[in-house]
Amino acid sequence: MKRRLLPLAGLLLLTACDAGAPVSHPDATVPTPTWAPEPARSPAGTTSKAPAAPTGVALGRGVAVISNQAASVRPAPSDAFAQLPTTGTPRSVVGAPGGGFRIVAGAAVLDVPAGSTTARSWPLPAEGGAIAVPRTGDWTAVAVPDRGDVLVLSATGEVLRTIHAGGRPYALAADDERIAVVDAGESSITVFDAATGARQEGLRAGDGAVAVVPAGSGRFAVVDARDGELLVYDTGPLLLRQRYPVPGGAWAAASEPDRRVVWVTLTQRNEVVGFDLSGGTPREVARHGTVRLPLAVAVDPAGGGLAVAGSGEQAGEGLVQRIPA
Repeated sequence: MKRRLLPLAGLLLLTACDAGAPVSHPDATVPTPTWAPEPARSPAGTTSKAPAAPTGVALGRGVAVISNQAASVRPAPSDAFAQLPTTGTPRSVVGAPGGGFRIVAGAAVLDVPAGSTTARSWPLPAEGGAIAVPRTGDWTAVAVPDRGDVLVLSATGEVLRTIHAGGRPYALAADDERIAVVDAGESSITVFDAATGARQEGLRAGDGAVAVVPAGSGRFAVVDARDGELLVYDTGPLLLRQRYPVPGGAWAAASEPDRRVVWVTLTQRNEVVGFDLSGGTPREVARHGTVRLPLAVAVDPAGGGLAVAGSGEQAGEGLVQRIPA
């Protein structure tokens, strides 16, 4: 089957950098996932229908999914999704401590309590993008790409500080002390102090960084979709510690920081693969067949199982796959 590119915003890619000054490379663009063939094997675990084709998924006390049109939650043990009212395009979703969810939609963050199908709305000064919540849940980081900012919000949605990250922050990850920002246009990673907002260090992150997740013990893992690699960075100082090939259309990532395990979806192979990062080089620990075009993956914080969001057989049909631990 002929592969088709999915539309994502085109951005400039930069070719070389020191600790904070990439050099412009205007003839390249941010990678996009490619349309996958029919799955060669049955998806692991169980699958259920989701509203529209999901672009993001999160696990808590239930499942939350987003698409370009809607944000929906399915509280456990319900088998039906409830759509949340939004005033803008949903961009990202994460699980919050306690089993709830936080969703960026337009110029707002939707805070969904555990077990609920209603949300409190936290206003943003402009349309938001990526979102990250540390395990403590004391604060939430939200990217505002058009302003080059990352906002740190309190547990009730007030803006605690504004980090002027510069560029266009594309993906975020957070541990309890740091916020890692990926700029897909620069293909870079920059780390900021979560408590003060102070910039620590920045480095080039391959040629097509699109995702970042915490990897335990002050580490962050970045997916380079253009080169098909998993890049693992230590912080303090920021160093590229591991660089490992992940062929097959590496795209989305989720992590289990306590186990130092990172999961990466492969859109061209309809797979999700787990890597143990505790040694000197990543070690594959599991590989599962997925639904078609797995654009998002999440880890169950309670039990370690996975949720993968992808497409069904019909255009616009969405599926959510649950893989037990």
